[in-house]
Amino acid sequence: MTLVGLTILMACQTSLSLEDPPHIYYGEDICDQCNMIITEERYAAAYVTKDGTIRRFDDIGGMVLYDQEYSEEVLAYWVHDFKSEEWVNAKNATYVINKETTTPMSYGIIAFKNAQNAASETLQEKGVVMNFVNLFASEITSGFHDGEIKHDDHGEEEVNGVGN
Repeated sequence: MTLVGLTILMACQTSLSLEDPPHIYYGEDICDQCNMIITEERYAAAYVTKDGTIRRFDDIGGMVLYDQEYSEEVLAYWVHDFKSEEWVNAKNATYVINKETTTPMSYGIIAFKNAQNAASETLQEKGVVMNFVNLFASEITSGFHDGEIKHDDHGEEEVNGVGN
């Protein structure tokens, strides 16, 4: 009887959906990287691991740094579009990195659903445009307040230093 009950319980559990972003309770949930309360939707990010663990972050840079430090098997990464604040699959987003953009942990990284909005932001505010692969390959230390974010794509773009 216990085996039957366990089987029914497991069958009723919802499977992880890669189409649905995780939920963040703003003002309550804690960032997995810095342990601060997540309060601003437009900067928040999250990912879901293969074992179903949800990691939540108050800053996109915190998510990238945490992922680089812990190398978990991630099923889906999520960020918010800076303008609309809607969830976007992070692999489809375009990122603008600018040391003068104020983000919760001073990484200066914001995400856009489409590349045109990112390009427009870059023209208005300066900065570097990156895709997901380049962002996650970047050397991220602890935000612009303590260090630099560098991107070495065969000697191309660099933030907070000399770049092309």
